[in-house]
Amino acid sequence: MLTAQSPALFAVRCMHSGAAGYVCKQEDLSELLSAIKAVLSGYNYFPSQALNPPPTGSNQELELFRQVNDRELMVLQLFAQGRSNKEIAKGMFLSNKTVSTYKKRLMHKLRASTLVELIDVAKRNALV
Repeated sequence: MLTAQSPALFAVRCMHSGAAGYVCKQEDLSELLSAIKAVLSGYNYFPSQALNPPPTGSNQELELFRQVNDRELMVLQLFAQGRSNKEIAKGMFLSNKTVSTYKKRLMHKLRASTLVELIDVAKRNALV
């Protein structure tokens, strides 16, 4: 998987979903070539932070993201991009109420009291 998303949050999720490799677009081209060679040779290729996560408590905010499921993470990214509840609902084929429920869950799980705080958390963790 070649992506601009933060490896700290997404690499492990991709690994658990069956991806053979993960490279962030910010890496050097040599990193991408190494990943391609490894995968074509039958190996997996993931950043070291995915294989050796930091000790528990070393980054409290990243630990909070472990509670967030993939669907909630997608909604958070869309909020961070400036989308409204209605736009998110329409784009994800959900009801407006379901998006509101996701927002409430995210605020609870990530300990944010407002949507602005929630978006700040997303930006600090490279979700935008």
